[in-house]
Amino acid sequence: KMAMEWKVAFPLHPEYRTLPMVWYIPPLSPIQNAAESGAIGTVGGMPDVRNLRIPLRYLANMLTAGDEKPIAKALERMLAMRAYMRSKSVEGVIDEGIAERVGLSGRIIEDMYRIMALADYEDRFVIPTTHREQVEEAYDLRGGCGFTDGNGCSTGISKGSLFGGSRKPLRMPEEVS
Repeated sequence: KMAMEWKVAFPLHPEYRTLPMVWYIPPLSPIQNAAESGAIGTVGGMPDVRNLRIPLRYLANMLTAGDEKPIAKALERMLAMRAYMRSKSVEGVIDEGIAERVGLSGRIIEDMYRIMALADYEDRFVIPTTHREQVEEAYDLRGGCGFTDGNGCSTGISKGSLFGGSRKPLRMPEEVS
């Protein structure tokens, strides 16, 4: 939904033309206070996304092969979601105009908010599953194991070669006299 319907998530390298497993949502900088103080401009009551702390061109080069329009549209949609839900929960007013300015409806913004803003405890901390008979506490071992030859967390000394077979002893070349 985030990538295909709402168009707020992007692959990291679109120039490879492959469907990735991971999609990235461009970050919103804390610009609301700067917009309220007049330090940056606003467009239709919302802060201008071209004045973010992270430059729009940088995000576009990283996520959309240099095309700034999809990034600006995604950031405007997320700002609209923030403004819509703030007016609904704080002021008690449902402002459909905010949603319509970015081409969304109130129902879609509430779906976006439910998925993107509210996370259960299980969604916040993802601990990889493992074989219970091998590891008792996977949470304690997170990030502790580097590259090994398939023998779990080792001391770094392995009997086997990375390319199969047994490891050959290192022989220094003899000096020619």
